[in-house]
Amino acid sequence: MIDTLMGNKSNCYAIFNGKITDRESLLADAKIKSSFQIVEALYLQKFFVSFWMGDYDEAVAASDFALSLSSAKMPKPQLPFHIFYRGIMAFQLFRDGKGESWLAEGKAMLAQLEAWVDNSRQFFENKLVLLESEHYASTAHVVAAKESYELAIALARDNGYIHEQGLAYECMGKYLASIVEVHDSKRCFINAHKCYTSWGALAKARKLWNEEDLNSSIQCIETSAVKHERDEEK
Repeated sequence: MIDTLMGNKSNCYAIFNGKITDRESLLADAKIKSSFQIVEALYLQKFFVSFWMGDYDEAVAASDFALSLSSAKMPKPQLPFHIFYRGIMAFQLFRDGKGESWLAEGKAMLAQLEAWVDNSRQFFENKLVLLESEHYASTAHVVAAKESYELAIALARDNGYIHEQGLAYECMGKYLASIVEVHDSKRCFINAHKCYTSWGALAKARKLWNEEDLNSSIQCIETSAVKHERDEEK
């Protein structure tokens, strides 16, 4: 996952001395041996990578399969992130017209984070607030959504989660673009790019830069800033 987000091409399967050469052969070996925890871990890895890289079709398929396994019911460190990312994805899929069931799914993920937040407010609070932002965005509460996104950004920053600060900026950028607030949307994407770059996720940052055409956006923002300064001087 880290190599994918960073854009590196290391061979993490070299430790198997040629017996296992890639993810598919490792997955096949785990299935033959009924090592369902390894199978689940591989599908969760696929989910996390697909989510961060914006491939929600792949992410949904991987997440659904991981949740179908009996081992999914066991507590594990990845669970809070699985719930968090699936909640974001669910609300955005609902807003993309993929069906009412995704709104219900998002609400279920939000309820789960609400149940956990008092266990570690520093860890969960920014995640919960970002899911609340997505819920507001999905139910046409524009002012509440904007305020909540800003709070999620601040909480992630203050708690030292620069990757989740970038994610909150990116989510806010997507929402603002959907309500045709293009200028502010581009500012959010530019800030998300800065966070992802600082995090070291260069491939993710590069993908966002290219998809949102941030090179031309920076030029437009700089031109607008210069014009604003001139207007203030008059």
